[in-house]
Amino acid sequence: MKKVLLASSALLGASAFAAGSAYAEKPVMTFSGSLAYEMIFADGDQADAGVGHSISANDQMSELVWDAKGSTDAGLNYRANVQWRYTNGGSGSFDESWLQFSGGWGSIVIGGDDPVSDTVAGTAGHTFQAGTWGTDGNNALRNVNFLGLATGTHYYQSSAGMTGDANKISYTTPNFAGFQAGVSYTPQGAAFQQTQQVNNNGNDQVLDIAAGWGGEFGGVGLKIDGSYQMGEDNAGGTVAGFTQNATTGAITPGGAITVDQEDIRSYMVGGSITFAGFGLGVGYFDNGDSGVAKGSNGDAGSGFNVGGSYSFGPGSVSLMYQNSTDDLNGDNLEDESTIYHAGVTYTIADGLNAYGSYYNMSIDNEGGNTAANQNDAQVVIIGTRVTF
Repeated sequence: MKKVLLASSALLGASAFAAGSAYAEKPVMTFSGSLAYEMIFADGDQADAGVGHSISANDQMSELVWDAKGSTDAGLNYRANVQWRYTNGGSGSFDESWLQFSGGWGSIVIGGDDPVSDTVAGTAGHTFQAGTWGTDGNNALRNVNFLGLATGTHYYQSSAGMTGDANKISYTTPNFAGFQAGVSYTPQGAAFQQTQQVNNNGNDQVLDIAAGWGGEFGGVGLKIDGSYQMGEDNAGGTVAGFTQNATTGAITPGGAITVDQEDIRSYMVGGSITFAGFGLGVGYFDNGDSGVAKGSNGDAGSGFNVGGSYSFGPGSVSLMYQNSTDDLNGDNLEDESTIYHAGVTYTIADGLNAYGSYYNMSIDNEGGNTAANQNDAQVVIIGTRVTF
């Protein structure tokens, strides 16, 4: 199926380029960006070094973007986009860089960009969060680290096949009466820009399929979408409680053995409704046994969130709740996280806004019942952002 996808994409792209090869003017370049600074107040049951009050640049809401768009006389639209973003530690790096070719037949994106599960689907409770984007971004990650959360499952609530900005090729259909679909192919989930693929990676050959529909009836907006991810997991895993003899291969109780891990099979679904400034969204994901050690009876995690917002002129407020669990070891002892988020954003002037967020986060690891496995935290963020 992947070979058919690549061949079809190549043929489609070649046809588009051939049809649009007529001379046209140079692409138009635009430059934009934003800078957000915020005060962070964090308090948790486990206080690690560096956790507490701080002032820092928000690494998801501070970035520089170069975007070039052009079109040929034959109707082929083309685009190059490069994004530079702050990272934890005060430095910066390229966040995304991709090429896009589009027309009446749809759109092809090649490079480091989000998969179609984000661009075509991805509706959930965090869609409506005000403030720091809540759990739909990296904004509170520095305050989540000391919770011991597995961010992909318990914070972002991402499915196991999510490849982020890794190098990929994506095709998205045109919008037909509100319906749209897409597919992304990612050779390796950790390869971005010039990073080369390596063997024994935990997220290889990922196929991401997404579809959604949205429409409006009498001022009420409705949307529903979903995505499915499948891929190879070539990394080794461990099963506790057993030891394998290196010479005879015999398995005996005690210790741990290294085994193959289950391949990636996961999905996400979500929906939303909007009316007169109000918005409500829900989302659910299930990772099945993606990436857990074979024979361990492990569960890679599932979860849901629900969030709502209200917009009033220059401002918006929101509330969100999310919960997720997993049992990676297959010992029937679940790890559970719960997050509450409240946010507010107020536009002071064109290109200038102020925002605030409150998080109540907790993690409960039944496998330990020690201070290292139980934690609760309160996080307050107050910031301002200039967009240009």
